[in-house]
Amino acid sequence: MTILKKISIAALAGVAMSAAAFAADPVTNYASDPSAAYATSGFNWDGFYVGLNTGYVNTGTAEWAVGGVTGLNIQDGALVYGAELEVNALVASGAFTGAMSQASARAGYLVSDDMLVYGVGGGGFDKGAGIGLVGAGMEFALTQEVTLGAEYNYLFNSGGGLGHEIDGKVRWYFN
Repeated sequence: MTILKKISIAALAGVAMSAAAFAADPVTNYASDPSAAYATSGFNWDGFYVGLNTGYVNTGTAEWAVGGVTGLNIQDGALVYGAELEVNALVASGAFTGAMSQASARAGYLVSDDMLVYGVGGGGFDKGAGIGLVGAGMEFALTQEVTLGAEYNYLFNSGGGLGHEIDGKVRWYFN
């Protein structure tokens, strides 16, 4: 018997044994038993949250913003919408220069269970003067309670363009 025949017989015997082993496995009908199908739990975007934020604000002067954020989200399938309040202390050259507060609405889409992209619009006050804002952001779920996000806002007033805000936020959800 040649070496090629020996290898062929060994390979056929291996296939036959593995087929017998698979035949002994139970058959699961996933269509009739939905609990048997794999499903990820995903992040629950519904609910109240509080958080911290920091970022860069330029409304004629470059300033650093440090503050807090709170809000409420409602998730409807892949859509998430809600409202958010944010308050910041503004610092330039190591000195407190004023405060900025914002109230905004946001609406977004879940790119995946743990990633939200959204648009934002609202208004507020920059050192006592009224401002409006429009922007966009993204938020990533790090755990079942904590998210990390980044946001860009174009700031304007009745005279037109006022400046820009780029910030990072960490949020704790209470679902």
